[in-house]
Amino acid sequence: MAWKKLAGRFPAARTEHVPAQRPVLHEPSVLQKGRETDIFGNERQTPDRIRLGETTYDRTNQRLSDATGREILLRAQSARVLQVLAETPGVLVARDDLIERIWGDVSVTDDSLTQCVADIRRALADHDRALLRTMPKRGYVLNGVVLEVAAATAAAPVDAPTDHAIIEPEGTITAQLDPRDVLPTLAVMPMRSALEGKQEPLGIFIADEIAGALGRSEDVNVISRLSTAQVTDTPGGVSDLRRVLNADFVVSGHVLTEGDRAMLSVEFVETDTQYILWSERVSLPLGPLLTDTDWVAHIASHVRNAIMVNEVRRLRTRPLADLKLFSVLHGAVGLMHRLSPRYFNEARDLLTYLIERAPNNPSPLAWMARWHVLRAMQGWSQDVQKEAQAAIECAERALDIDSENTLALTSLGFVMTNLLHQLDDARGYYDSALVINPNDAQARALRGMLQAFTDHADDGKRDVERALHLTPRDPHRFFYLILAAGANLSAGDYTRAVTLAQESLRLNRTHVSTLRTLAAAQMGAGQADASQKTVRELMRLQPDLRVSTWQRNAPSRNFENGRRFAELLKSAGVPD
Repeated sequence: MAWKKLAGRFPAARTEHVPAQRPVLHEPSVLQKGRETDIFGNERQTPDRIRLGETTYDRTNQRLSDATGREILLRAQSARVLQVLAETPGVLVARDDLIERIWGDVSVTDDSLTQCVADIRRALADHDRALLRTMPKRGYVLNGVVLEVAAATAAAPVDAPTDHAIIEPEGTITAQLDPRDVLPTLAVMPMRSALEGKQEPLGIFIADEIAGALGRSEDVNVISRLSTAQVTDTPGGVSDLRRVLNADFVVSGHVLTEGDRAMLSVEFVETDTQYILWSERVSLPLGPLLTDTDWVAHIASHVRNAIMVNEVRRLRTRPLADLKLFSVLHGAVGLMHRLSPRYFNEARDLLTYLIERAPNNPSPLAWMARWHVLRAMQGWSQDVQKEAQAAIECAERALDIDSENTLALTSLGFVMTNLLHQLDDARGYYDSALVINPNDAQARALRGMLQAFTDHADDGKRDVERALHLTPRDPHRFFYLILAAGANLSAGDYTRAVTLAQESLRLNRTHVSTLRTLAAAQMGAGQADASQKTVRELMRLQPDLRVSTWQRNAPSRNFENGRRFAELLKSAGVPD
């Protein structure tokens, strides 16, 4: 089956070029029919930080901290309950609404929610239940003091950083880019429904196509699409995305469907000044989906011209022709990255369904290859070789359909590196993926780690730090953080390696590779007591771990970096 596209190209007669340096005016969109929302669908300002007794909850980073600023950790479901309650402090949230938002279609008893509420009260030291009040037979109210409100007005643009400096939100870790990689950073946001202000499959489809085209340029950093998909609300509008995603520019818009046509309103905005550099409204027919790619190239060309970068090659992409199938693929990818075995296995079932329905489309096959890779990486399979073979078969089938599918190439590289130890072949696959798309964060991170543990520390650190910069809100960010930690450890920057590993551990507390890296980095940084404590937790999760076994299975075993890592683990208390 040939790759298919949305029918229709952008007609010149409907193009509306907006002069550069026009400030964004936060007025209702013409497609919004009078609703008071900006281009992101924001209707009102919401609190960034809430004081809850002696603790503070940061809605932006979803972190609870005590009076000293130290983070208070909650179980995943309890943290999600607090997040929902904090959206509307002082307002009753119905018990049924909480259960539906936290557990969805999963059948749970009231005890599950009650346990989460008890966890939150313990974390808040809310002994008299004044901060989190129970309204019998109705729900719960979170009582706190709003400390800050995110500002978002065109009249007071933020100061523009020089040389693309990174603004680091409180409590987050940003990449340390090599000077050669400090390029303009662009985020393509999912297009929202003009009537409801929410993401929809057609809008996500359009954004994916635009981001894919722009990602092939070597002169711009394009934030990963999994990261932009996590930003469902930005209280500060366009300007807040500089802080949330470290983006210099944003492509965003609305889409309105009426019958067999869609009206797309798209804008390209500089985040620090909030100036619209280019905008356009286009009427698209939604009839039979054709192979026309001109509309993608049209938008990409204007965006490149607006930020003064070189012309990029035409994207040869093959999206799912049926938007219903595209929506299923989007959902499967989301489930794959939830770090839950149940959801992870559901993703496999959805991908199997898609492969059966669209056997000549490479995307489901490439993602199935990645599914097998992640299964081995997470330690959820007893037969690593079987997962490796399954990933290779899926990736090769995807490449038979599209020889430039970077996800399939990267999956093959990962298999060759970590499961089969064929390092030269792995480097070749990563290089091939990055020639096709220099902004493929996974290929760049994995190539960087390969370079780091084969004693090319500086090159490895450059790659993984750039990948970290491209994935500020990626649902698998713990993976990029731990690769960055490993590369920094290889480069001898033990302090940064500790910081990165600790942040990775916060996002995924049971990832044994993270614990191994953290223990080694702590020992290298002279934190012997902390390192030994980390090893105790590591041995609890992996009681059969031995340094000799690790060396035998590690792809870095024949390199100085691997030998040094083994000595650090042994010094930290891992049995030989």
